[in-house]
This record gives sequence, structure tokens and C-alpha cells, in this order.
Amino acid sequence: MPQTLDRLLRGEQAVSAAINAVLSAAFFALVFGLSQRMLATGAPDRLALDFLPQGLMVSLMASLVPALVMRAKLRKAGLIAAGEGPEPGEIARTVLKGVLAGLASAAALAALALFGPLDAVPSLPALVFKIVYGAGLGLVCTRLALTRLYAGRIAGSSV
Repeated sequence: MPQTLDRLLRGEQAVSAAINAVLSAAFFALVFGLSQRMLATGAPDRLALDFLPQGLMVSLMASLVPALVMRAKLRKAGLIAAGEGPEPGEIARTVLKGVLAGLASAAALAALALFGPLDAVPSLPALVFKIVYGAGLGLVCTRLALTRLYAGRIAGSSV
């Protein structure tokens, strides 16, 4: 019995959230280290600006990769035929919208961090926040991309 679109969507969202949480933690460790210390939101640590590359990469990969993986899974399950599914231009537009949404969220968080009341934050809460942000953004971008690209193409789908 082929998997339903809802089940495939939930699975891709979970995978995206998990991968982006792990990658967010790994890049945080590479950039800031894992020692407990105060991280400046501005110079010299620039914690606030780190949201921009994170938002860009998470939203790009969470929009593009699941879109291509989902197309392959739907074809394998026989839910769409070879040659069917979204056109490359539609995938590119959807990914661009995801990236713009990711960058907008990153810019908002960067502005809050730069112009908010705190000049520095402890590294452990910062790490936890970056992990949660990466997972959440990955989940949202994956859901938006997949529902936009596939929900209307599968008969009987209810996303």
C-alpha cells in the first residue's frame, strides 16, 4: 500500500527539522566553540549576524532538497508518473520564496539581537536557541515547499 502524501510530508518535515538542528549545532560549535562564555551579539563575536547565513542555508536546503526527494518518492510510489510533477521553474520559484522567508526571519532575529536590550548572551542558551531556530525554520520551509509543489497534484491529498 503506497504511503499517503500526509505521511510523506510529516516524514520529510521531521527529517528536515532533525538535520537542520544537527547542522545548526555543528556550525555553532565551529564558529563559536563549545566553551561556556558570554557571546557578544555585535563585535567581536557577531552572534546576531550569524542568523543570516544560518537562515539562508537552512531555508535553501529545507526547500530544495525535500522538493526533489518528495518527487522521487511520489514517482516510486506511483502517485505521479515520470515527467509529471512540478516544472523546474516552479521548483525554483518555490525555493526562492522559502529562501526569502528564511532570510526575513533571520534578519528579524539579527535586528532583535543587535538592537535589543542584551549586548551579550551565555553560549549555552545561544546554542539551544540556534538549534531550535534551525529545526523550526527547516520544518516550516519544508512544509511550505512541499505543500505548494505537491498537495494539489495528488488526488485525495489533504495537507
